[in-house]
Amino acid sequence: MSPNISTDAQRVLDILTNGGIAIIPSSVGYGIVATDPCALARIYTVKQRAPHKRHAIIGSYPLHRALHLLPSEKQELTRALTVTLDLPLGIIAPYRADHPLLRNLDAETLSQSTVGHTVAMLVNGGPFQEELVRLATAAGKLVLGSSANISGQGTKAVVEEIEEEVRRAADVVVDYGRVRYGKPRASSTMVDVGKMALVRFGACYEVIRDVMKRFYGVFWPEDPGREVLFSGRLNEMSASIP
Repeated sequence: MSPNISTDAQRVLDILTNGGIAIIPSSVGYGIVATDPCALARIYTVKQRAPHKRHAIIGSYPLHRALHLLPSEKQELTRALTVTLDLPLGIIAPYRADHPLLRNLDAETLSQSTVGHTVAMLVNGGPFQEELVRLATAAGKLVLGSSANISGQGTKAVVEEIEEEVRRAADVVVDYGRVRYGKPRASSTMVDVGKMALVRFGACYEVIRDVMKRFYGVFWPEDPGREVLFSGRLNEMSASIP
């Protein structure tokens, strides 16, 4: 049976609203998500995820504009990358603490989703994510989570690669086959837009890197590859490259 985005997204939201966990597709890999604090805690446990690691918001460009606080020139940058050029992007930026969607979070969940005054959000993650976020926002909820894998084992491009214990933890698995941007890396390229700093090499990085150099005069390094830097995180690069 063919994918039905509207039906599947509504089914996922219903499960999340009732305290469940879902594994969902995005253009950059499969994620494991929840809206309920207890469900988010179960995700940490099954992923064997370190307490200092944060949930990301599963987002969209409209949600990014609503929650993130950026000056106009940086808003233009995120629009150029995610809307004009249709690239997936993990955006880290200061947030509006008074926004109702964030105010609805309990204190522990908020602390597990923020670093200082910033929050991370995957923007332009594909049509399923866009529909789920649209439905969740209308219902007054944020969808939170991370990649569907044991921590440190890498984002998965197909459901079959997800570890069995992670799959078992989900109340629903939406399997749309291999993701669009699984090579050379799954997961999103992550950028701290407030600081104009690269945080993680990820999907479409070489395109994003070229855009930043060509149009914004920002020079970022070449991705050394998964064999050298498996995590893709820039703060681990000096320890990984001889």
